[in-house]
Amino acid sequence: MTIRILTLLAVAAAWLFTGCDKSEEEDFVQQFVLEGYLMVGQPMSVHLSHTVPLGQLYDPAQVAVSGADVRIWAGGHEFALPEDTARHGTYSLPADSHIVTTGEDYRIRVDVQGAVLTAATHNAAGSVAIDSCNLPVWRDSTNMDTLEYGDTEFFLHWNLDSRSDGYWIITENLEPDWFEEWREVSGNNGSTGYSFWYWTERGIDEFKVPWIILSYTGRHRVRVVSCDEACYNYAFTSFPGDPENQPQSNVQGGLGVFCAIDVDTAYFYLADNIED
Repeated sequence: MTIRILTLLAVAAAWLFTGCDKSEEEDFVQQFVLEGYLMVGQPMSVHLSHTVPLGQLYDPAQVAVSGADVRIWAGGHEFALPEDTARHGTYSLPADSHIVTTGEDYRIRVDVQGAVLTAATHNAAGSVAIDSCNLPVWRDSTNMDTLEYGDTEFFLHWNLDSRSDGYWIITENLEPDWFEEWREVSGNNGSTGYSFWYWTERGIDEFKVPWIILSYTGRHRVRVVSCDEACYNYAFTSFPGDPENQPQSNVQGGLGVFCAIDVDTAYFYLADNIED
């Protein structure tokens, strides 16, 4: 079963765009961020937030933006997306409404607090499904198999779809205390100090997770994103953590990305391989 979860993509958008104003804090100008990830096979849903000054604590609940008028055009029809009362800043259509379809074109307009954000994406990406992996249990986030650091690299294989513009592979440590010293693996002398990494690739159907990025033990999630052109260009030009980061965006009037993609997910648990 394909697992499509938007949380990590929202985190990525926040990391790439929030607090990345390179001017001094007193010159900070707030901008709106469109986290416009439409998911193939699901109803349309987007999230709206705003930037914060560099150095200010980022709180997802505080930066979410309500009260926007969000409209999307697809297949010759206009759709008004109401705000989800259970998810502040998220604008969605019900499950029995329009389903995002591979090859479809989408256009969005957001009117919020006197600002207007517009974007368009063409040829929604093809589907992706991870069909094999070198661990027996790799679909279960609560009962995942253990990978010992430095033993056998974790790899996964998926179907290639000619309608995809490329693939975005995201690796994430899921532990809330991932940064604790006791979680550092003993074999990684080049510890990265991060819990989140990604790559962009074209024309590949297999990926091995490099040992150098696995700095901490615990639960890990790997996501393969089938990208349309807007998503691939955004991911390919992004440099998380860089205060001058300016990824290629297709959003006019604000920041973020508007795209139509598909995602599949695998899991593993990383243990430190310490020789007695």
